[in-house]
Amino acid sequence: MYLIPTILLRTLPLLLLLLFNTFSVEAQSRLEKKLQKDLSKHGKDPTKYVLDKIHKHDLLVFDDGFHHAEEPFLFYEELVRNPEFSKNIDFIFIEVFHTDAQESLDLFFDAPSKEFSILYEVFQHDYSGYGWPYESYINLLSTIWDVKHQIHEISRLKVIAVSPPIYWEAIQSKKDYDRFLKTLDTRDYFMYHTILMQMENFKNGKKGIFLTNTRHAYKIIYNQSGEPYWNTNAFFDHFYPEKAFSIRFHHLFLSVVKKKEVIQEHNTSEGLENFEFSFIQAANGLWEKAFCKNQGLKVGLDFKHTAFGRTPYLGNHSLNIQKNTLMSDAYDGLIFLAPVEKIGKSRRTVFFITESFKLELKRRIEILQGDNLQEFLNASNVTSLGDWINIFAKGPKEDLN
Repeated sequence: MYLIPTILLRTLPLLLLLLFNTFSVEAQSRLEKKLQKDLSKHGKDPTKYVLDKIHKHDLLVFDDGFHHAEEPFLFYEELVRNPEFSKNIDFIFIEVFHTDAQESLDLFFDAPSKEFSILYEVFQHDYSGYGWPYESYINLLSTIWDVKHQIHEISRLKVIAVSPPIYWEAIQSKKDYDRFLKTLDTRDYFMYHTILMQMENFKNGKKGIFLTNTRHAYKIIYNQSGEPYWNTNAFFDHFYPEKAFSIRFHHLFLSVVKKKEVIQEHNTSEGLENFEFSFIQAANGLWEKAFCKNQGLKVGLDFKHTAFGRTPYLGNHSLNIQKNTLMSDAYDGLIFLAPVEKIGKSRRTVFFITESFKLELKRRIEILQGDNLQEFLNASNVTSLGDWINIFAKGPKEDLN
């Protein structure tokens, strides 16, 4: 008489698992259909989408997903070449360039011929110490120069550097560098204030776009204690609602799993060295699946009132985020340019590695690596720092790890 209950007890976990999987598959199928429906109903050509938003808002904040992602920068170049766009904006704000580079940027765009040597210091003085490496940025500046010199009506368009400067000449030790990194806690407010001053507090109809990455583009979202994350766009969202509009380019999202038990002594400007993390697709890949079933068409759409916006939040603050935070809480819109596996990675540029910068680069690496210098060289299979720099300066064909 106890045979049937015993069998049931043994098989119950399996039955529950099968039932859960059935519900899960059905839920995924329903979500996929909703995503496809929203694409059909609300999706627009990305250029038309951006043109519509720049008329309704004063500042568009773009999150490229990854600094090295190529498609967003090709799209920026297309926008700049489009007279309907470029004639209607005053500023292109770029996160990765520092305010002490502004004079060089102005000189480059005012020069009667395209002299890339003017931009050496713009790319040499990055936070990592190795120089800003992505060719996509120099290509964008080149395109802006072309358009500014071809179309008189947009001569007012300015490229503005917004990040706090790093004075490498003042950094003489690893302790100096670590002290500098601590000052970046205020970087988001610095960028917000720099942009706000150029936009004249949104009082005089100025228009601009801010080219940035991940959390700097977030609207105001909160941690589990209800405290706000004051990222750059969060200041705009809080103090000047509706003036800024935040757009995320489709790509993988950072997923922070947990903080490491052993904290590393050596910090980096990225700040992820003390966390376990991965990069994952939104909605278990259903965003991408919906886009691909939409014939892979490039498309832009709002997060508001769509299944895309109702997707649970993914990103930099996922380890400590208020319950039920959605993607629509962090961003206003989404642009799909290509499936993740087809998004290109910018080539590394070495145009700024002059003979004099090689000497400075050697000094910086010795400071940054310290006692780990030999380990650093061994990892790259070179015997001297001079050899490493010479290979590094030759560019992608002989690139190092």
